[in-house]
Amino acid sequence: MTSAAPGMADPPAPAPTSRRTGLRLALSAVALVEAWFGLSDMPVLFGDMSHIADGLGGGLIKANLALHPVLAVAALAFAAMGRVRHAIVALGTVIIMVWLSDMPSIVAHGFDLRGTFSAAETMARIVAFPLIAACAIAYAAHDEHLGRATFLAAVPALFNVVMIVGFAVSVMIYGF
Repeated sequence: MTSAAPGMADPPAPAPTSRRTGLRLALSAVALVEAWFGLSDMPVLFGDMSHIADGLGGGLIKANLALHPVLAVAALAFAAMGRVRHAIVALGTVIIMVWLSDMPSIVAHGFDLRGTFSAAETMARIVAFPLIAACAIAYAAHDEHLGRATFLAAVPALFNVVMIVGFAVSVMIYGF
């Protein structure tokens, strides 16, 4: 027997989405950045695509151009609806699609390891980012460590933003 009065129930537990507000905001910000990157490349699909190779490599590049903004907007929608796990998986898929679209160039021309900067960027894009995406997707699929998974899904977008800002600063300082 319980000592609680009949009709008295415990207050309902807070909804899981209300506890994940920070993750939702972070995922929304990353999804907005990825959507901007994807939408800025979108005009290539509607222009002259003769510079994109045919075959599997060209198909991967075209698939990335078409799906990048769609997956980023889906991640934004999932984050807005409180589906943090789904948003992480969508952002991880964006990372993997970008990696796959880089593979035809790597196969044709090899790794660009001439300078320290290009070697670091190449290793990050070709080795680290797909592993990071796989870890983020695995965490989200198992509903574990969602904060860590959010951080992992944000790393490539943050890396790209830092690269753009660094380029802009160097152009302002030294010019073209």
